[in-house]
Amino acid sequence: MMFDVQCKGPEEGGVPVECLVISTLAVRGDLGPLTVWTTKGSYQRKEHQQDKWDCLYEAEHPPSYEKYTPLRLRAPIRLLPGESCGLYVHSKLPGDDALVYDNQRAQVTHEDAVFRVLPGKAHLSNRPFGRQGMWGFPWRDRREFVGRICYGVRYVLWNPVTEIHHRFPPGFKQAVWTILLCARKPESPFYWLHDEVLFYIFNLCKYDWFSCSTPKRLQEKMREEPQALGHDAGRHELLRPPSSDSSTESESNSSHMTSNASSW
Repeated sequence: MMFDVQCKGPEEGGVPVECLVISTLAVRGDLGPLTVWTTKGSYQRKEHQQDKWDCLYEAEHPPSYEKYTPLRLRAPIRLLPGESCGLYVHSKLPGDDALVYDNQRAQVTHEDAVFRVLPGKAHLSNRPFGRQGMWGFPWRDRREFVGRICYGVRYVLWNPVTEIHHRFPPGFKQAVWTILLCARKPESPFYWLHDEVLFYIFNLCKYDWFSCSTPKRLQEKMREEPQALGHDAGRHELLRPPSSDSSTESESNSSHMTSNASSW
C-alpha cells in the first residue's frame, strides 16, 4: 500500500507546531515478510523507482486478522509544518490478503488538527516496487490505508516574537493583547505583574487555551461530570482543556512534545 501523509501547515488550517514525528505503523492481515519505505514529498510517479525510497523496517510476522501488528521504524520520520512524505507498506506474500486495505471513500482518509492521511494505491506484487501483479498490472488506484500510525507532535509555545505570535489562532492573539492592555491600567490586577511574568504565563498556555469554542473532548467530559467541570445552567467556565490520553515526552519554554496514535 502506497499513500501520502502530511503535517498540516498554517495554510491548511494546522495548529502551531514545530514538527511531527512518525515512529510506528501498525497493520493487519496475512502479513508475512514486511517492509516499510518512505520518500520525501509524495509517492506519486515513484511507484517503480526504488532508489528514491528509504527502507525503515523489515521483518517477518505471523498472520493477525483482528489485532494490529506494530511496525516500529528504525529511524523516525520527521515532518515540518506543510511537509509531506510518501509511505509504502509491502508484503512479499503472494495474493491480495497480506495487508488489509479499503476502497477510497473520501478525498482525505484521516485528518486532525495536525496530521493528514491521503488515499493511495494498493500494490499486488510480491516484489517491492514490482511491475507485475496477480492480474498483470500490479497497482489498484483509489485505495485507502487501513491501520494505525503512531506519531508525536512538538507544539510551539507562545513567545513574544512576532513570527511566533502570528502563528497562533486569532482568539489567542486577541487574549494576549487584551491582557497586556489591562496590565497598563492601575485598577487591573494584572497591573501588579511585570510583563515578563505575563509572558511566562502565556508561554504555559496551549494554543487552544483561549479558544472561543469548547474542545470536543472537554464537551464530552462536561456531559459526564458536569458539576466537577463548573457547568452551571448552560454556562461553561473557562477551563484548561485536559491533556490527551497520550503521554507527554518532553517540554521546554519553546515547545513540547505529545504522542498520538491514530487508527482508521
